[in-house]
Amino acid sequence: MNFDPRTIALVEHDFARFLARFRQRRRVRKPEGVPQHRRIHLGCGDRRVPGWLNCDVAGSEFDIDLAAGRLPFPDGSVSVVVMQHVVEHLELHGQLIPLLRELHRVCADDATLWLSCPDLAKVCAAYAVDRGQALKEDRCSRWPDYSLGGAPVQHFINDLFQARGRHRNLLDLELLDWALGQAGFLSGERIMEADLLAAHPEFPARHDDAQSLYVRACKSR
Repeated sequence: MNFDPRTIALVEHDFARFLARFRQRRRVRKPEGVPQHRRIHLGCGDRRVPGWLNCDVAGSEFDIDLAAGRLPFPDGSVSVVVMQHVVEHLELHGQLIPLLRELHRVCADDATLWLSCPDLAKVCAAYAVDRGQALKEDRCSRWPDYSLGGAPVQHFINDLFQARGRHRNLLDLELLDWALGQAGFLSGERIMEADLLAAHPEFPARHDDAQSLYVRACKSR
């Protein structure tokens, strides 16, 4: 029996989430099981940044299912969190807002949260201007092997919204700011990737401002 590759990928991801939850449950039972770190990089993928605790659902320094609604870190123990192109993978009410509430709990009062994701406003504007041609060219300049498989360029807009089944939501500044407010964070401030890199130059540049929304939020003033 043949399955859609997207279905296989989703099943594999859900299994990885199960394993991450199982490992986390075992770790939190041991005093030494949860690493203590002030700087947390969530959804790191293969971009491990020195000096940070790099976390993802599998294959990271500390595997976490970010959709589980619970983080293993103590209250007020984290000073800065970076999540690049993570929040769009989470369902808004059932996963993203619970994660943001957990981040609010584990963050110290002076903590800063740095987020990026595909920008809903930029994507919609790009379709109206040129069906997404400029954004597709920007993607190809960074990922030379990227292809739409011969489909017309507007299919790139579908890819941004769906990402082969991996994306749950695209967000603009207003929607992301609302979600942050639901979790108790102060208003999110639109920034550029350069602002993140100026504060934390150890992060590799993505050069993705053309399609991305970058936001900085604080727990308190």
